[in-house]
Amino acid sequence: MELPILPTSAEMRAIEGAAIAAGTVSGRELMERAATALVEVALAERALAGHPEPGRALVLCGPGNNGGDGYAVARLLAGRGWRVRVLALAPPGPSAPDACATAARWAALGPVGRLDAASVTATGPTDLVVDAVFGTGIMRPLAADLCAALAAARDLVRGAGR
Repeated sequence: MELPILPTSAEMRAIEGAAIAAGTVSGRELMERAATALVEVALAERALAGHPEPGRALVLCGPGNNGGDGYAVARLLAGRGWRVRVLALAPPGPSAPDACATAARWAALGPVGRLDAASVTATGPTDLVVDAVFGTGIMRPLAADLCAALAAARDLVRGAGR
């Protein structure tokens, strides 16, 4: 059986851009689809591990459309009874109107904290960490303070398995 070839980041951006430009789908709908798929997979994995009940999630959001995916994931998890904490690097800006819309929907449900290592560590026991900080568009090295926050999130996930 031949494995499918996955698109590169540039190819995926082109595919999404063409679908949006053609009116086949909106950016906000793509966010909802991505969030729904992620939540379904995470809940299925958790159920297979013997934990079908809602847990605690930490969702890390960036200022662009990937962050918008994260806000949608947070909202969907909260709707399923999960205790969700959202930390953001920065609020979505005017160049990401779909992310602004999904962030506003989350804001009606819960607060958004500042994404830094101390805030991640203060989260405590966490069953699921979602990294929605940057997506396929990131082309620069990450700042040291963000790397520290992401390392703290990684440690939360590793600590959950103990």
